[in-house]
Amino acid sequence: MVRLAHISDLHVGDRSRYPRNGLSARDCDRHSVKLLKKILQALEAEPLDHLVVTGDVTLSGEASEFERAAELLAPWAEAGKLTVLPGNHDLWSWEAAASWRFLRLLGADGRGMKKPFAVFPLAVELSPEVTLVALDSARHGEDPRTTPGALGSEQLAAARELVRGAAKQGRAVVLALHHHLVIPPERVPSDLALQRMPLADAYQLVRMLSELPVAAVLHGHRHTHFRVDLPGAGQPTPVLCAGSASRAADEPVRRPRALVYELDRSGLRAVNAIVAAA
Repeated sequence: MVRLAHISDLHVGDRSRYPRNGLSARDCDRHSVKLLKKILQALEAEPLDHLVVTGDVTLSGEASEFERAAELLAPWAEAGKLTVLPGNHDLWSWEAAASWRFLRLLGADGRGMKKPFAVFPLAVELSPEVTLVALDSARHGEDPRTTPGALGSEQLAAARELVRGAAKQGRAVVLALHHHLVIPPERVPSDLALQRMPLADAYQLVRMLSELPVAAVLHGHRHTHFRVDLPGAGQPTPVLCAGSASRAADEPVRRPRALVYELDRSGLRAVNAIVAAA
């Protein structure tokens, strides 16, 4: 049995850098490193095999923010138990996107890359029975608040081959990306803004789920925890949003949390939540 932890939307900010990139110091205050540390400490006390972070690691891709995030995730990176993928906030500024700052300062394994190159989709073997496939849906745009995510035809085709190959070997596959595939009924009015930033080619990924066996799809982007089951190849595919691991909010569905999944060859067996107390 594999125990996989999932957190998202850390939004680690450097308050001294704002106002900047169209954001203010008040935007930093919407997220709490103190609460994030509580989540990470709780995870470190659990018997876990791996941690996946589904994007928006930083508030706006500042170098100091990536460096701070790398420090917080260092225990997992040093143990070789970390997979990180970018979110739209990690490419928030043209400077961050053009300099490959996410890959250079953090990277998919939390250790950074001296010479960045495209690494997604990335297949991570969690055990002889379970494979994690990490995808990059983050795209830079002139207005980050309305720029949709996208996987692109090449990444989707490569992901298909990875899923197909793992299925032939009898392995369960978990997909991870930043953007949501579908929008459930709104529970928090402010989440309506995220409807302007969908995954542009979500329909292609949904089609893949209907054609190939996928144990689960993990994502973030919406700071609300929820689960949606989509039609899958043989059985429904659970799509799970971890919400934010640092959101300073009073609404129960937005409290900082981590999700812990138990998986084996047959797929997703259990989901447990760790919620940070205020």
